Amino acid sequence: MKVIIMPQIPNTIENAIAKMIQEHFDLDENLEQVIWVKSATTPEIRLIQIVADTLPTGDVQSFYFGPSDDIPCPLLIAQITPQEWQKVLQNEIPLPDDWSLENYKVFSRG
Repeated sequence: MKVIIMPQIPNTIENAIAKMIQEHFDLDENLEQVIWVKSATTPEIRLIQIVADTLPTGDVQSFYFGPSDDIPCPLLIAQITPQEWQKVLQNEIPLPDDWSLENYKVFSRG
């Protein structure tokens, strides 16, 4: 697992994602981490937001946001508790279909 504190990313899409994640940190003081679940098979951007005061559901449900001027590909965002994230890491809570932790980045509040 790589822990990255708001990295400088050269790719334009990756820069847009990093900027969006920083905006989410600025807007939500309870947002602890954002996990970017990268995919080699789809252009979707898949994010898991770790928020201490979110309601636990026992699963990872993502919400769809269509392409925009800033991010020209579909965006899927799930929000879970830190405890649920630990269960995801331990394979006790599955990720949505076609999501994998084979290639992901962790963005932490700086």
